[in-house]
Parts: sequence; C-alpha cells; structure tokens
Amino acid sequence: MQETRTRTPAEDLPPSRPGWIRAVAILGVGALLIATLYGAWQAVFGNEDPGPVDPGASDPDFSLTDEQAIARFEELNELRIRAYKTADISLVSAFAGTGPFRAKVVAEIRRLKRDDITASLELGDEQLELLANSTDEIKIQQTADLNIRFFNSKGVDVTSKGRSQRVVIDWTLEPSTQGWLITTSTVTDSELGS
Repeated sequence: MQETRTRTPAEDLPPSRPGWIRAVAILGVGALLIATLYGAWQAVFGNEDPGPVDPGASDPDFSLTDEQAIARFEELNELRIRAYKTADISLVSAFAGTGPFRAKVVAEIRRLKRDDITASLELGDEQLELLANSTDEIKIQQTADLNIRFFNSKGVDVTSKGRSQRVVIDWTLEPSTQGWLITTSTVTDSELGS
C-alpha cells in the first residue's frame, strides 16, 4: 500500500538562508542599479559633442590693449592700497598672484594687524609706462611720489621715516583663472623727497 503524504505550506518554502546572504544580494542589486543609472546618465549627458576641435587652439586669449593693461594695473594697485589701509588679508587674492609677492604682502598685512597699526599710503605725481604687453605677461613701470605713514590704535603717527620718496617701481602682471594679477614688484629707484 502506498503511503500518501500531505505537504504543508512550510514545506513549499525553500530552506531559509542566513541573513548575510540576503544582505550581499541586496548590495549586489543596489550596485547594479547604481551602475545602470550612471551608465544611462553618461549616455545622455556625458557624451555631448563638444563641437569641432581646432588643432591650433591653445590656452584662452588673455591679451589686453595697452589702455586695458594700464587700467587693470590701476585697479589692482587700488585694491593693494586698500588692503594695506584696512589691514584686510581677504583682499590680497583679488590683486596678488600666487608666489613670493603674495606671501610678502600677506606677511606685511599680518604684521600691521598684530601691531594694531593702520597704514596710510598716498601717491602723488604718478606716471605709468607700459614696458611690455603680451598674452602671458604685462610689465609696467610706475614713477610716483610715495608717502607712507603709520598710525597706532589711538591715531598717533608712529612713522619712523616720515619723509616722502620719489620711487620707480617695476610691476609684473600675469594671467590667472581670476584674470590678470600682480606677481612681482621691484623698486628700481628711490629718492627721498624734501
């Protein structure tokens, strides 16, 4: 005689798996989903045609006319003077390119802040001469009567050398992601005023 056996619903289920197998399966499905979405995104947005490639094209053109070069220097120099007058280091990156010139300006402004000194810079009889103007460098020679005074927190003039000077300074500007910035300044002549 044949024995008939009735199956219970619990017997229809596959044997239970450990929890870590489920976790691995869920992570695998999630990774597959992310890879599929990323692939679709690349197909839609990542393969846009950038247009024709010009083999002669190089870096962006930073060239300025002579008038624009002088105007840019004047703008940068005004920011430099304001940074010293207000002892505001945050202004330095707006006029100074990276390198020794910027480091020197930052150190001087920090010293003014530390000593609680305010600088007053005045330029008189200024003349600007454009020495070089190319796409990678602008050189300007500034000749001016320079009068620098220093005041403590009580407004007392603490300037140790109180006479103005007639100075000749050579400035170099170079292009950066922010446009033209000052990268060097060299005093080439200095004469005490009367």
